[in-house]
Amino acid sequence: MKVIYWPNIPLGRDELIAMLQSLEAVELEVVKSREEVAAALPKADGLIAANPSPEEAALIGSVLQSDNVLKWLHLVSAGDDGLALCQLPPHIRTTNTPGATANAVGDHAIALLFALMRSLPGAWEQQRAHRWAKGELSRRATSLEGKSVVLLGHGAIGQYLAKVLAAFGVDIRFVSRSPAKPAAPAKAFQLPQIREALQGADVLICAISLSDLTSGIVSEEAIRQMNPGSFLINVGRGPLVERRGLLRCLQDGHLQGAGLDVTDPEPLPEDDELWAAPNLIITPHYAGAGSRQAGARVAQAAKDVILSEMQRLGVKG
Repeated sequence: MKVIYWPNIPLGRDELIAMLQSLEAVELEVVKSREEVAAALPKADGLIAANPSPEEAALIGSVLQSDNVLKWLHLVSAGDDGLALCQLPPHIRTTNTPGATANAVGDHAIALLFALMRSLPGAWEQQRAHRWAKGELSRRATSLEGKSVVLLGHGAIGQYLAKVLAAFGVDIRFVSRSPAKPAAPAKAFQLPQIREALQGADVLICAISLSDLTSGIVSEEAIRQMNPGSFLINVGRGPLVERRGLLRCLQDGHLQGAGLDVTDPEPLPEDDELWAAPNLIITPHYAGAGSRQAGARVAQAAKDVILSEMQRLGVKG
């Protein structure tokens, strides 16, 4: 079985290569450039990559519209919204890796939240200016204790966040596509009920995948259901949050702070107005990085997919 591995993100790269090389029935080719992808893909039975960007999806789609033998495509990422852009032939099976980086992404969301709640960006600016002025910083600082936190998404990231945040004595509310069964005393809402879920909330953490149902779901009207001085964190996908509404809520202070690991568009252009928004922390979509355990989970998920495909196709290991 010829397998192409395109490490378009470094998540689990070494673990994946070691795993693939250990399978005797797999002929592995690691490709590094788009030119190499275009040359290798028509001869491959399987492709392993991360959720493709629009440009990467266009490349994959253009190659696969011609003669090829590709039978399956596996994404090492949880996100798979880029698959729709590939316009894959219907016979190609697709899989992804939900939950592998959930803990790291959850840690990143909490880090963004605490940095904002404890006025750390302002403290950093003071440190760089060699200033000691605690008045404004202490007035803006707040505690998570007793807050109401809405988790948009009941997948692996949302469940991890709920487990960690429960220790801080918060009121947790879930918003998800289908009826969730969260551990008591968390409350559950479905997507059409997001405004109800956000009423009187202090924190919103977005950790749901992008779809037609979730694009723009965090509108300005939804944000304004939250308490004045609330916080918004997005580690899902940039288009979940309506950016004009986000900007207005930051500018007028309804949001005391926001943290984005994902933006719309992405990468964020150098002249984009989001860079200058007040009380906003932007990180360049690396929330899933930094976990050795995540790399092992990514490799194991890919191995499971390959063994399943070998069995389905009658390939002996």
